[in-house]
Amino acid sequence: MQYTYDITPADFIALNLYFVEHDPVIRRSSQKLRWVGTMLVFFGGLLLMLALGSLSPFAVVVYAAAAVLVYLLLPKRISHNVRKNVERTLKTASSKSICGQKTFTMGEDRCTLTGEEENSSYEYGAFSKVVEDREEIYLFLDDVSALIIPHRAFADEAGRQAFLTGISAKIEAAKAEKTPESTVDKPDGPV
Repeated sequence: MQYTYDITPADFIALNLYFVEHDPVIRRSSQKLRWVGTMLVFFGGLLLMLALGSLSPFAVVVYAAAAVLVYLLLPKRISHNVRKNVERTLKTASSKSICGQKTFTMGEDRCTLTGEEENSSYEYGAFSKVVEDREEIYLFLDDVSALIIPHRAFADEAGRQAFLTGISAKIEAAKAEKTPESTVDKPDGPV
């Protein structure tokens, strides 16, 4: 099967946002940052008011509201920064092959991805997982890098489902082939 599609900056941004939202290390770091920022605003503000001799119930309410806003708005700020950084990366990248027209071809034992300045071939066993997001399918090679196949690459829902079923089966078969079950009988009892 062969699929031809365009990768846009929005697709690349979506991959990076997916990573930020789902990577456990980044999620823990973001959650810590939210709590630290919240506590810093609340307690820092209260300590400032105490040092100035202006601590009042009104100041407590104001700094509590500011702390809640920091907690609620920080994830949006992180997403905004990711978008801006990815856009900057795409503008300054030495290789312009990140975006543009791609052709993904599924063969029997490997798949290929071709495009401007790109001609890559991957054994199915090289993929660690297949993830379907809102508008894209990601074929992860490791924890941070993935091939992007947008939903618009498929003629319809049935075509997308057939692709997902086919690629997942090929990946699982390749992994099973790499790590076959042992056929040696294990002795009963201690050895």
